[in-house]
Amino acid sequence: MCASPDTIREIMIQAHELNFDNGEYVFFNIDLFSSQNATAHAWHRAEDSEERNAQARAAYESLMTVSLRKPTSDAYEEFSQEVRDKSATMDKNFTAVEEEVNSFVGAFHDAIILYALALNDTIEAGGDISDGHSITARMWNRSFSGITGTVSIDRNGDRNVDYSLLDLNTDTETFEVVADYFGNNKQYTAYRDRKIRWAAGRAGPPPDTPVCGFDNSKCPPKG
Repeated sequence: MCASPDTIREIMIQAHELNFDNGEYVFFNIDLFSSQNATAHAWHRAEDSEERNAQARAAYESLMTVSLRKPTSDAYEEFSQEVRDKSATMDKNFTAVEEEVNSFVGAFHDAIILYALALNDTIEAGGDISDGHSITARMWNRSFSGITGTVSIDRNGDRNVDYSLLDLNTDTETFEVVADYFGNNKQYTAYRDRKIRWAAGRAGPPPDTPVCGFDNSKCPPKG
């Protein structure tokens, strides 16, 4: 699913009413923009009833969120602090509500570096700096170390992006990162000290197809 947090919540409440949060189904939410504070208790709405909040809370045990991976290096933390400081200087009404800076800010930073590298290569090769196609082509098939980590561009000009998988920790009732996917080397890395908590107490993920099939055709009635 890819929709606003409020829409996702309504879908999950409907899933609860239809008993789709019984452990036989897993829902995936694509959320690239929301901050940690917004996703921590995504099911709760102060203005909604306690009953609907409880329904959403139960349903969110079947929901996992895929988000952009947040860099954890000291360099990125320093960069984030500089962004917050500059924002406060430019806007007197600015309030640093979030501890983290949106990942796209770092991506824009690295995009400028990528352009500068391609531009320098064009100049060194005696190329025309007004030839946008030539400069763009020099961005492909290259990697460099940016503020967000290793920036890798494939042969099509697309960035190999890093993602995080978030799952609901039923003890703390907050969503936490349980695994990362690194686009550069196509590696999935699970956190050793965290685990996916499957709904309804399952020890592992539900099968792709129900034991009896979606229409019970694999379990004909006896006789």
